[in-house]
Amino acid sequence: MRLNRRVSLAVLSGIGIALTGVLLFDVYEDWVVQGNTLVSAVGENALPFLLLSGLFYVVWNLRRGAYDDTFVSSVTTWTVTGTLATALLVGWVVGIQSLQNQLKPWIVVLQTTVVGTGAGLLVGYNTARVERERDRSQRRKERFESLFENDPAAIADLRLDGDRFVVEATNPEYEAQFGTVSDEKGDEPRLPGIDAETMRTFREATAAGERHTVEATHYAPSGRKHFVVELVPYGTSEGTARSYVVYRDVTEIREAEAELERTVEQLERSNEQLQQFAYVASHDLQEPLRMVSSYVDLLASEYEGEFDDEADEYIEFAVDGAQRMQAMIDALLKYSRVHTQGEAFEEADAEAVLEQVLRNLELLIEERDATVTYDDLPSVVADEDQLGQLFQNLISNAIEHAGDDGPPSVHVSGEVRDDAVVFSVADDGPGIPPEQQERIFEIFEQSDRDDEGTGIGLAICQRIVNRHEADIWIESTEGEGATFYVAFPNR
Repeated sequence: MRLNRRVSLAVLSGIGIALTGVLLFDVYEDWVVQGNTLVSAVGENALPFLLLSGLFYVVWNLRRGAYDDTFVSSVTTWTVTGTLATALLVGWVVGIQSLQNQLKPWIVVLQTTVVGTGAGLLVGYNTARVERERDRSQRRKERFESLFENDPAAIADLRLDGDRFVVEATNPEYEAQFGTVSDEKGDEPRLPGIDAETMRTFREATAAGERHTVEATHYAPSGRKHFVVELVPYGTSEGTARSYVVYRDVTEIREAEAELERTVEQLERSNEQLQQFAYVASHDLQEPLRMVSSYVDLLASEYEGEFDDEADEYIEFAVDGAQRMQAMIDALLKYSRVHTQGEAFEEADAEAVLEQVLRNLELLIEERDATVTYDDLPSVVADEDQLGQLFQNLISNAIEHAGDDGPPSVHVSGEVRDDAVVFSVADDGPGIPPEQQERIFEIFEQSDRDDEGTGIGLAICQRIVNRHEADIWIESTEGEGATFYVAFPNR
């Protein structure tokens, strides 16, 4: 039970006064009634008087307010307990001996010694425990002070005094970053980068014992700095709420993020400009190319056989070049439109898409006497048209670059994995050397097995994959065919 401070002091004073009265009465009894000398009467009670003087000294110190209420209550409780225990035990022993008509002083001394031994043991045990906890507390305090002083973050120790903060201490990093805290005219000190509204929130959070985090910008002589500021309440001291304000410098991170955003914006603008350039260039080339193709075809048809074989061969080269140029322009247009004219991502029936692709490639398949097989394909969330373009480019690439050992054979399969839907297109062609497997997805890059492609088909595949945030890669051993894999993320 915790006693009120005033009650505790009254109880201690009462015990002291009562015991003093008993001792004075004993002196009077010995001196006046029994006729003993005053010196002997006082000497008999000298030790008790000395102990009582110690009691009154303690009461005087407690009244000065040097100790808190908990300490005063604890001292009072132990004093009352010791007084009652000693009085009861001695009274019990003396009373029993009185009933036996035989008072044994040495027994009284022995019993009193037992009480003193127990009291000493109990007090010693509690004192040792208090000392141990004090040592632990001191070590924790030293560890904390070391962390506080050496933490790379700037820290201020705050005490909530009514409706304002008082800065109790700051660590060296805080002073290095912001200087010392001023508290002029009793106003609440200003925290760097923290406005009045945030300070009000900090006070409320401190009173409620809740953490709170904000971002702040501080304009220092060295330039603008960005901080993550965290309020960390840590209990009460002297009846007031306490908290730390921790400033963590994130200037470099924020500047890097801003630089990254600027770079991304520049890349997006550059990419958009490149797409527009590719579209305009390829679109504007269509008309003169059609004119060249028309007149070359007209020349070949009107004057076939009228020139020598060498002239006919030149015309054939011109027709072939015009056709290849047309194919390249068409591929460039498709490449530039992957992002600008893409459709929304929806669940697509991959098997139905593949069947439509095979119908589109029917002439190529018949011309090359190719065989295309496929397993049951899972659905996938994608741009259905671009998924078809992907299948068409990979299958036509496999057919067109097959080896000379026999008709091309292509197999398409798909599976659902934990985090992706993976499709594969495998062929039995000559394979692709390892050193070429990375660059074949770049625009205008071709592998050794390419002989008549535009060098754009696989680049379009890579662009479609990028738009879907998917992955594409190849596994191939030279001379043993190649397998292209495309992994669409599960959505």
